[in-house]
Amino acid sequence: MSLPTFLPGRFILAQGDSHDYDELACFHYLARHPATWAGVWTIRYEHRPGRSRWADLRQRRLVAVAVLSYPVPSCRPRERFFGRGGFTRAQNLAFANANLRTISRVIVHPQFRSLGLSSILVRKLCQVCPTRYVEALAIMARAHPLFDLAGMTRITPASCDEPVYFIFDRAACPGGATLTDQRAHEQIRQIPTCPQQAQTTISPQQTTLQTCDDPK
Repeated sequence: MSLPTFLPGRFILAQGDSHDYDELACFHYLARHPATWAGVWTIRYEHRPGRSRWADLRQRRLVAVAVLSYPVPSCRPRERFFGRGGFTRAQNLAFANANLRTISRVIVHPQFRSLGLSSILVRKLCQVCPTRYVEALAIMARAHPLFDLAGMTRITPASCDEPVYFIFDRAACPGGATLTDQRAHEQIRQIPTCPQQAQTTISPQQTTLQTCDDPK
């Protein structure tokens, strides 16, 4: 995606922590904090781009944050998608912990919305996730296509009361392409019930984005 250049500054994409989430938590529709933390990524805005890219990030304004969490034990949309309705809670939890991480929060400051920042964060979480699959559940996804734009596959809810379920297969989509439901199920059938969890460490890194991302 091309990046428009109508803002005078630049955005910085970098790893964060729970304190960054706390700073923007008031702008999320869920009052409670994520139950677990598997990773945090942020976008900060630097108004004067002439400064060193290695300047203290605290001197830059935090404008967006996304949280990757460990999966909850039971999730009906997940169990339907992976065909795991007949397994026990313990078996499903073991499978989820070994194969999945969940995007639990995506927050953009109101002054910086409609710039595509949320999709940038979702794509980054999918890129650095240590497991094969990344999932997300969101009621607001009925009105906002941020997960679709990030390349995740939308799974139609079984009822209008359920949140929309999204899945991303990092093995099938190394380039970030959207995965169709049929192809996803073909890949899923090849997964052992409880494979050994990969021990991958995400090393801190920083990426500079010129001005801002494309509109949603």
